[in-house]
Amino acid sequence: MSPKKQKEAIYTRHGSSRLAELAKALAEIMNPEGKAEVMDDLLILDASYANFAGIIAASLFAEFGAEVIKIEPPEGDPARFMTPFGVHVKGTGIPFIMEARNKRYMTLDLKNNNQDRAIFDKLSRKAAVVIETFPPGDMDAWGIGYRQLSEKNPSLVYIAITPYGQYTEQARKFARMPDADITSQAGSGLPAQMGDVADKGEPYNWPLRAGMWAGWYISGLSATLGATVALFHRQNTGKGQMVDVATMDAYSSMVGIPASIGCTWGKARPRIGVLDFILYPYGHWKCKDGYVAIAAPRDHDFRALLKILKLWEIEDDWRYSSDRIPDILEQATHLHKLIEKETVKYTADELVGMALNYSKKSARSKWRGGGVPIVMRLMTPETAMENKQWHIRKTFQEFHDDALGKFTISANFVKMSESPPRVKWVSCEIGKDNEYVRDKYIKE
Repeated sequence: MSPKKQKEAIYTRHGSSRLAELAKALAEIMNPEGKAEVMDDLLILDASYANFAGIIAASLFAEFGAEVIKIEPPEGDPARFMTPFGVHVKGTGIPFIMEARNKRYMTLDLKNNNQDRAIFDKLSRKAAVVIETFPPGDMDAWGIGYRQLSEKNPSLVYIAITPYGQYTEQARKFARMPDADITSQAGSGLPAQMGDVADKGEPYNWPLRAGMWAGWYISGLSATLGATVALFHRQNTGKGQMVDVATMDAYSSMVGIPASIGCTWGKARPRIGVLDFILYPYGHWKCKDGYVAIAAPRDHDFRALLKILKLWEIEDDWRYSSDRIPDILEQATHLHKLIEKETVKYTADELVGMALNYSKKSARSKWRGGGVPIVMRLMTPETAMENKQWHIRKTFQEFHDDALGKFTISANFVKMSESPPRVKWVSCEIGKDNEYVRDKYIKE
């Protein structure tokens, strides 16, 4: 065997071994069975009301093994009935079913029943975390707020989720306003920056809200993160604390960069549609069969994109990042149109293939400047679901519940090799765990 062939054989053998080890590691990550549930010693009381931010926070704890008890009035949490197109399964909305992962359900009328409040008080003495979304001061007025519960359980982590938090004049003014996803978005200022350019004409220049309950999801995630850090602090000191989540704060944190731009330019960033004043090209372009997303913000990425699209003649005018990221809307729009004039000549798959092919050659060549233009087809929900990726990563799980029937939900939002989240059941009948909770936590 020639030296060259020997070298190739060794490379193939070692390469195959490495691939086998990688495949084994990936398979292990996909299997949560027998692995630690890091929160299985924690009791979480979710007393959120008509508010998915609290429900979502509780779901995250439940996936990591915590015992989560959803507390709701005898008629059920109004969140049960919030659902797209009015679609219900046995009287329960789709979003509520989605967030019913690994939870227990108990009925207590905290608003009106002193006896039920006493039961909640007793439960809270054994709880690690309490979640509530009532107007500021209500739980305190009922004798089961942070002030009272923390006296009896100093290690309690108490999450309160409201539009503007527990203090400030704004919090007092809007104390009775229900905390909704759309209000957190509206109060953040972000919708004013989403949508097409202001001179586009009706109805395309309308400000837009983000997709499915983005405000509630980021607020729920913020609550869980804050409480998890508080649990670490409790582990080190034995002391609990209050986690005050203002949904306006949580969602507004997503608009930090535009605010910085406004301070830099001395004026608010305008609504710019598919354009971008931070990285460019960085947006959506039409193609023969739909749209593609393109990211080529660095100078050498941009030059690579020009080469792919045969647009070398415009390089001198847009050579540097500072040329492509102006605060002049007309200038950015002009460049967008120049690029789109070429992208519409190709299908999405052709453009993706061209970018991938160039990037591969660029990685092996010292002459191409290392440019890596990123092009991806803009998927619809229908086309995205056809991707085998979801199946390989087990993103969706099928469940069967005696009351709800058979259904599929998205689950296991993150993969972890040692302590992964998991969904063990999905069930949410009102009061279905009343006896279970009383027997385990109330009776002594």
